[in-house]
Amino acid sequence: MSKYDEKAAGESLRKAVEQLSGDGVGDGAQAAQAAVQALHGQEWTPGQETQIQAMVGQIRKVRDLSRPGGGGWRRRRAWRAQGRLDLMMTGGPELVNEAELRHWKNQMTVQVLLEFAGSAMKPADTTKALIRMEALRAATWEDLQQAKKALAERQASAG
Repeated sequence: MSKYDEKAAGESLRKAVEQLSGDGVGDGAQAAQAAVQALHGQEWTPGQETQIQAMVGQIRKVRDLSRPGGGGWRRRRAWRAQGRLDLMMTGGPELVNEAELRHWKNQMTVQVLLEFAGSAMKPADTTKALIRMEALRAATWEDLQQAKKALAERQASAG
């Protein structure tokens, strides 16, 4: 990672923490996404990048609409959103995998930042947050699949 990338990632992380721990002004989720993108290493063409970002947004929408407790309208909207997501997935498995990985990294980044922002921000907490962010940055599609498999096995053995 170049010095410029590290500087941009650091600025994005600081901005995300400030927005998430502030008075609610600003969008911490967008700042966290910018931090993930600054830490992201693979280069995609502008068309592929646009497609991946659209898929991430659609994955987020499908998961939001699919949560329990929705009525008939929400189920119908979730069904339509899933259909749109299925159409987006024609770009190829690499783009789909990248979109799912980015969605997961965005969620985990927000969790780390919220945990970090909710603490007294001691030097040990800062180090812990940076280590977790570095582990997130280094995570690959295969790592995500192994984690999902291990979680499914734990749930099967517990249930």
